[in-house]
Amino acid sequence: MTQTQRWFILILLSTALLGCGGGGGGDSDTGGSAASVNAGLDQSVDETNSFTLNALGDPTGGTFAWRQLSGTSITGMPASTASVTLTAPAVKADSVLVFQVTYTTPAGQNLTDETQVRVLAKNQPPVAVLQITQPSILPVAQGLTATVSAASSYDLDADGRIVSYAWTQTSGPQVALTGINTVNVSFIAPLVATQQDIELALTITDDEGATGQGSIKVPVRASTQQIIADAGPDQQVREFAEVFLDGSGSRTVGGEFSCRWSQLKGQTLVLKNPGSCQASFIAPDISGTSQLELQLTVTDSNNQNATDTVLVTVSNAVLGDLPDTGVTDCYDNSGKIPCGSDAFPRQDADGGRDSVVQYLRKIGKGEKAFDFTKLDQFGDEVADSSNEFSCIRDNVTGLIWELKEPVISAPPASTLRAANNRYSFVNADTGNGGESGEAAPALSSCPSEADCGLGAYIEEVNATVYCGGANWRLPTTEELMSIADFGRLGEAHLLDPAFFRFEPDLAIQNNLFYWTRQTSAEGGGGISAWVFDISNGNDNTLPKQQTQLGFVRLVRSP
Repeated sequence: MTQTQRWFILILLSTALLGCGGGGGGDSDTGGSAASVNAGLDQSVDETNSFTLNALGDPTGGTFAWRQLSGTSITGMPASTASVTLTAPAVKADSVLVFQVTYTTPAGQNLTDETQVRVLAKNQPPVAVLQITQPSILPVAQGLTATVSAASSYDLDADGRIVSYAWTQTSGPQVALTGINTVNVSFIAPLVATQQDIELALTITDDEGATGQGSIKVPVRASTQQIIADAGPDQQVREFAEVFLDGSGSRTVGGEFSCRWSQLKGQTLVLKNPGSCQASFIAPDISGTSQLELQLTVTDSNNQNATDTVLVTVSNAVLGDLPDTGVTDCYDNSGKIPCGSDAFPRQDADGGRDSVVQYLRKIGKGEKAFDFTKLDQFGDEVADSSNEFSCIRDNVTGLIWELKEPVISAPPASTLRAANNRYSFVNADTGNGGESGEAAPALSSCPSEADCGLGAYIEEVNATVYCGGANWRLPTTEELMSIADFGRLGEAHLLDPAFFRFEPDLAIQNNLFYWTRQTSAEGGGGISAWVFDISNGNDNTLPKQQTQLGFVRLVRSP
């Protein structure tokens, strides 16, 4: 190949390359191969910075039309000049923008080319701006709340935001900060002998992990007091509740202090940890409403002290009128467990009088939550230790209960109130369902010469003005249950033998059915009455027939 031929080939190749854009050129039409357009080289730019697109068209004299093909939309697109300056968008990560230019030659030929702009994410740290918003008067006086706000802080990135706050104290008397991870932080101004600054530092973090810091000093005024005792707010509680006393809010200039609690007024308490700033006690068993006054004495490191008092008003707990069931233990599927379990809740021993038995202030004596007083033949109280008593008063319900007499002989040779005497149901009072019942024959299962029905027995007992009263009657089922201790299941009967000393022999009729005054609706026509089995706590019904016999324990109101 000659030298002339080589130069000719190079000229042809150069002419062909003029049609390539972006380092070459483009031609969307088939005619005019000499025409070309170039969108410029690909480029990179930091987010929010400006960049320029420059297009070249050949032959000159044509028109340009820019448009964006992909990426975050840019203000300024589309454009109709060869050169256009734009601003890169704010981005969270590197991204690519693609632009296309169309060049229309003077002859009407349309040529296109594309170029890419890579936008580089450049996160800027947020700026912390702190200001004291409370109180309005500085320095802050002791005991007042000081609040510092970072609400004016901002992120330099247009699309950025602050996502977390972290406050710390860097100098000054130690205080307890509230809201350390929020936009506002606060503290109670401490006691100081001279004016001092409490310096707080804040670190803020934006949504891309960049951090900014700031600090501020809050001046605290010198106090005229050296010690301030704070016994906490007055309280209102129910009896038997645990009451917590907290003097930890007390303050001294030196910061260190000790506490001691004492009682000034009210029913005597047993204080737990009285020499600690945080003490407690169990609200006592009271009648009506009672007020307790307690005093906190705070002593600093120089043996100076100050006092404050707190009033605790105690009202009656809602325990019900009955002494529960006598069951004081809680159980799961396999055995005994501590009461108060969330897995096995609302058991008998979880609530009521039985649950607070260790705190009850009893009038008389009795196991668990039961409270009985012994009465003599005139209805007067006798000593709890006495073995000479005629009836029993239940101090929970106020009811007075018949005490059965010991069995000396079998009926009808027995005494009037002998435990083994049995009666058929006879009750002429209203509420008997229209069926008063049938009396068993006289001198059959009881010593009465009238008949062995309940009506005759009640009349005979009232005629004796037994235990100072002539208003003895049959109890309701609920009243009978109120003296039953279900914790005694498995024993001879459910009554406390220290008070209910003489009970029937279970072998007489294989149960200890005691009559109640309540008629049963079973069978219709009021033909049956409810009985309560003192041996096992079950209730049942018996027909009001002279052949259906049960035991009886009378009750009266004072």
